[in-house]
Amino acid sequence: MNSNDVTSAGELSEPTYAHEQPTGASFSRSIESYAFFAAIFFCSMNYFRTDYVYFTVADLAFLVCFSFAAVNGHIAIDSLGRQSTAVWCFGLALLLLGLMASSIASPAPDRGLIVVLQYFYAYFIILLVLGGRSYEELVTAAKLYVLSIVTICLQGIYLIHVVGAKNTQFVSGNGRFSGFMERENECAAVIALAVPILFLLVSLGKINRLVAFVAFSILAYGLLLTGSNTGLLGFGSGIGIYLLFNLTWRRAALAAVFCLGVPLIVETQMHDYLPAVFQKRVLSAVETGDITQAGTFGYRIQLMQEASGHLSETLLLGFGADQYREFSFIGQPVHNVYLLLWTEGGLIAALGFVAMCLSVIGPAISVARVRGGLRYTICIFATLAALLAMANGMPHMYGRFWPVPLLIPAVLAHAFVRQSEDA
Repeated sequence: MNSNDVTSAGELSEPTYAHEQPTGASFSRSIESYAFFAAIFFCSMNYFRTDYVYFTVADLAFLVCFSFAAVNGHIAIDSLGRQSTAVWCFGLALLLLGLMASSIASPAPDRGLIVVLQYFYAYFIILLVLGGRSYEELVTAAKLYVLSIVTICLQGIYLIHVVGAKNTQFVSGNGRFSGFMERENECAAVIALAVPILFLLVSLGKINRLVAFVAFSILAYGLLLTGSNTGLLGFGSGIGIYLLFNLTWRRAALAAVFCLGVPLIVETQMHDYLPAVFQKRVLSAVETGDITQAGTFGYRIQLMQEASGHLSETLLLGFGADQYREFSFIGQPVHNVYLLLWTEGGLIAALGFVAMCLSVIGPAISVARVRGGLRYTICIFATLAALLAMANGMPHMYGRFWPVPLLIPAVLAHAFVRQSEDA
């Protein structure tokens, strides 16, 4: 008999086994997991939020998960690997420092505090939460993320083609679908970011190919309903990376046939069947070669040109968070996150954002050295390329729907490396 099974009074006590957890600990772990999965599913649904501050149901779920994870000891400080996590945190620190310092010197320092807290929550708290998950939990999270975006797309198809909705919270007056995102371009962006994750799940054998084809078709059509050129750019960038990594002579020939044949079929056979908003905002610019017909592209170019003229005066300190519109003749923030961060937080903020995003290359390289890891590498590069491309058409990117799809494949890759090392 083990001496630990005897009490100080000499009485026998029930033995405690390592694999048995107290009921309280099991309950706490369950709450943590359910909160995490809920956060992933709702992270792209801005509709479910408070009216007073940008705080969504997903944010609440992430906060609950973080709280229980801290109690349960599941907070990971090396979510992307030690060096890559350090680069991510260093980049985030530069971004926050630039925005905060610039905001303190601006007429509205309170806005700086709000924006800094939003970025901190999105790119640090969520990093810690994701890093504490097991490989199996992260695979489930990837599935839930794709399911969430497919659900958003199905809502758009139903509202536009069944209900005929227009000029609502989910469909704009000109027929553009925004869905639970309530923003057309951002809705298109999360659709584009879901595609590489879908491809990864298929390559891992976690999703049936037929189911994946149906999901991809829904995602692609949902993207057309948004009429977003920015989303289409991200969609093409992600798929292009997959083609590049899997290029063979046979696949190159098939890709050439696809790239030449699909536009021809669309133009001659399917033109009238495409969503009207896509024909007007995207296809018309392609057909005429006049890029000014691509939605609000001309207007955004004016904002970018104006912002470029302010770069030399904002090298050290910017105008302050959310203050670009106050200095702009047009009165709107520039829809280019690199220029916006530079002009509002100085060059240091823009460099911080880029460094933070590029840090996911670390786990992409590490996992490529492990047998079967190239699939994760491709997904990380595809997601990164799509996000960096779409950032050229986006304002501030502190919504939680931005870091989640970027981090899922990177954290999953790091978990796969750890799992391989332990095997």
